[in-house]
Amino acid sequence: AVAKCKRAGICVRMVTGDNILTARAIATECGILTPEDLKNPLSTMEGPEFSARVWDAKNQCLRRDEMNKIWPSLRVLARSSPKD
Repeated sequence: AVAKCKRAGICVRMVTGDNILTARAIATECGILTPEDLKNPLSTMEGPEFSARVWDAKNQCLRRDEMNKIWPSLRVLARSSPKD
């Protein structure tokens, strides 16, 4: 299914509550993460780090400049919660 989506031009992302090592392993096994993605530190991130980077200190305003840096590369968001 992941391969079909990628062939159709869909960027598949995974959001999970699993720890980052488990999430990377699963995403790699099912084809969400490529060897090139694994070289990019922005391809996998934990929810709290993502939130800290893209929201202001009061979690009220999205920092678009930071979001625009992260989002194109992000494939796996681990240890995620609904607030992320």
